Amino acid sequence: MSDFLFNDANFWFSVAIGVVIVLFIIEFIGLVLGVSVLGVFDDISGVDADVDMPADSMTSLASWLSLDKLPLMIWVVIFLTIFGICGYLTNYVYTQLMSAMTPPWLSIAASLVAAVILTARFGVFISRVLPKSESSALEDDDYIGTTANITIGIARQGNPAEAKFTDKFSQPHYVLVEPFEADEQFNQGDRIILVKKGMRSWLATRYR
Repeated sequence: MSDFLFNDANFWFSVAIGVVIVLFIIEFIGLVLGVSVLGVFDDISGVDADVDMPADSMTSLASWLSLDKLPLMIWVVIFLTIFGICGYLTNYVYTQLMSAMTPPWLSIAASLVAAVILTARFGVFISRVLPKSESSALEDDDYIGTTANITIGIARQGNPAEAKFTDKFSQPHYVLVEPFEADEQFNQGDRIILVKKGMRSWLATRYR
């Protein structure tokens, strides 16, 4: 069994599982010290994109991947775990059937695709069973007056961009916004204030 686990064909899968184990060890030490590392990167936007892809498309992709439902580090842990397990299983089944290890490019590609799909679906389930903070029950009116930052795209009237804000419970929220004023434009990194819920996005004014 050890020969199989440490076979060169399983190198990247072993690395993935190893990273997960290291993260759990660091998290355990952090909990003893009163610091959690699983939330360290929650305020980092997972996508840094220009305007080539519409902001609503990027938001939809992030939603499909469950990136907007889970803390980033938890999503990464789930992805790496599934990638590693799928890789081991792919090589094991292939070895039993063909008496040889799977070509690395095939096992890595298959495991990546499986990990993305399974993480996206499994993330939905995990988000439902994770303890919910009060911020998860925010109503639309609770957003009014909130300060946010444009993360993806350029916002104009009729052309929304993605914005992110973090509530008092350190829970990130992503919304589509466009300027309240007709001649206004928001660029990536601009700070704004949400003022009104529109039909498909939030209307916002520049933070002054």
